[in-house]
Amino acid sequence: MEDVWHVATMGIIFFAVFGAICGLILALAAKKFAVKVNPKIEAVRACLPGANCGACGFAGCESYAEAVVTDPNCPTNKCAPGKQTVAEKVAAITGKAAGAASPIISVLRCSRNEGEVKKKYSYVGFDTCQGAAIAFGGPYECNFACIGYGDCETACPFHAIHMKDNMPVIDPILCTGCGVCVKTCPKQVLQLIPKNAICYVPCNSRDSGKAVTNVCKAGCIHCGACTRKAKDIVTMVKDRIEIDHEKCDEDCAKAGVWACSKQFIFRYTDPERQARAIEQIKSEQAAKKAATAKSQQQTESKTSDSA
Repeated sequence: MEDVWHVATMGIIFFAVFGAICGLILALAAKKFAVKVNPKIEAVRACLPGANCGACGFAGCESYAEAVVTDPNCPTNKCAPGKQTVAEKVAAITGKAAGAASPIISVLRCSRNEGEVKKKYSYVGFDTCQGAAIAFGGPYECNFACIGYGDCETACPFHAIHMKDNMPVIDPILCTGCGVCVKTCPKQVLQLIPKNAICYVPCNSRDSGKAVTNVCKAGCIHCGACTRKAKDIVTMVKDRIEIDHEKCDEDCAKAGVWACSKQFIFRYTDPERQARAIEQIKSEQAAKKAATAKSQQQTESKTSDSA
C-alpha cells in the first residue's frame, strides 16, 4: 500500500513540475513572440457600432479600424451606421481630418402593389427571396419586382425594415445606410441614396414600353423623357434609370418629375410634394387641352364664316 502512495505522490510531483516548466516556456514564448497591438486600433474599434455590416468596404469593424489607423489614405467617414459622430471620434483618435459623412438611406425601387402586378405562378418552397428567385426568376409577372419574402427584413442589423403587404417598408430614422439589405436582395430592388435626395425612381424594371405596361401600371417604360430634360444627371445605366444625386438640384428634379407626366414614376422623395406636383401637372395639362380645343373651335368657326 505504501508503494502505491509513493508512486502516486511521485506522479503528482512529476506532472506538477512538468506543468510548471511547460507553463514557463509558454509564457516566455508568448512574451517573445507577442504581436504588439496599436492602442489606436483598439480605441477606434471601441467607438465603431460593431455591426460588421461591410458598408465601409472592409470585412468588418476590426478590419476598418486597422486600415484607418495604419493607412494614411483611408478616410475616417466610411462608417455609414456611425455617421458624423463616429467620423469625428475616429478623426480625433487618428489625427486625421473628420470629413463630412453624408447620411445615406435605403429606398425601395419597386411599385409592385401600386402597379397591380399579378403572379404568374404560386411558389411552393422555402419562404425566402433567394429561394423564390431561382424558380423562373420569381413568382411575379414582372421579373424585376420585389419578391416579398422579407430577406431584407431578416438581414437588417438595425431592424429598420418591416414587411407590409409583402413589401419592405424602411424606417428612415432607424436606417443607417449600411447596405446589408442591398447586398441581400436578389432582385436589386433596394438602393442607397443620400438621405437628402430630392427625387428617385421607384421602378427596377429593365424592360421597355409594352413589356412594362402589360405587367405593371406604375412601371418605368424607358421613354427617355427624364434623361433628355436632365441630361448627364439622369441617365440610363444597364437599362435602368439612375440619378446622380450629387448633381441633381431642384431644377433638375422638377424637370424629371414634369417630364414623366404619364407614368409619374420619376418622383419627389417627399410623397406630399409629389402629390402636389401631380395635381399641378394635371391642372396644367387640362388647361393646355382646353386652350387647344378653344383654338380649334375658333379656327373651325372662322373657316365656317369664310365659307
